[in-house]
Amino acid sequence: MFFRAPTVRAWHWGIPALMLLVSAPIWWSAWEPGLFRALNQFFRVGSDHFWAALALLGTGWGLFGATAWCMRRSPRIVLAWLCAAPVAGVLTRVGKSFFFSPRPLELLGSEGIRVVGEPLFVAAMPSGHTMTAFAGAAAVYFSLAQRGRLRHVWLFVLAALVGCSRIAVGAHWPADVVVGASAGVLSGLVGAWVAQRLPAHWVRSSSWLMRAVAVFGLYCVFVLWTDAMGFAINMPLQWALGAWMLLCLLSFSVTSFKGSRYGFD
Repeated sequence: MFFRAPTVRAWHWGIPALMLLVSAPIWWSAWEPGLFRALNQFFRVGSDHFWAALALLGTGWGLFGATAWCMRRSPRIVLAWLCAAPVAGVLTRVGKSFFFSPRPLELLGSEGIRVVGEPLFVAAMPSGHTMTAFAGAAAVYFSLAQRGRLRHVWLFVLAALVGCSRIAVGAHWPADVVVGASAGVLSGLVGAWVAQRLPAHWVRSSSWLMRAVAVFGLYCVFVLWTDAMGFAINMPLQWALGAWMLLCLLSFSVTSFKGSRYGFD
């Protein structure tokens, strides 16, 4: 699945800027608050459980659970988004500290607005969930060999749905979502670029790095099982995802210690 040939080309770095340019009318807030109200009402076609489940994929815990199966056979996929996560985290914190913009509920109140999960009022720009989802999608996508890569464009469709979920639950303006998506793609490109350049022996299942990632995975399972993360209705899904992740980590551990004992991966 992975090749030595570069998977992140020079022109790829212009994609986030292009996304910002195309979405300029949205992040200029030229159509607000009407656009938010219209989308928030339109997304009522999806159930509370549907949008809350999508929001879970906008967290590092949910993202790890969704990619845990890659630990054994395609470890660079996990490493790519893990390398992207700190970049996305910094961009999120800097953005929220710089803009410190109110969320829809702060300006419009709750009347006529669909709210799912914990109501949020401050630090809107950018959407951290959207940024995480697009960082994960871009990190995985740009870690794949170029041949056949287009078959996985659905990753960005899924990330876009995560962004839509932030409007559907009443947590973010559309501007927060499009800026988060652009910054997320940038973060994912950085993650894919870094992960591709990691030495091969660091990526083996018996390496200290992959075993450290597995230990972090156990902490992710703990978080999935104990923290509602703003959506109490997600807890059954989080329990199931945590159980699946635990099985993936167990499978990885068997492979890791087998490789260490016999000198292969």
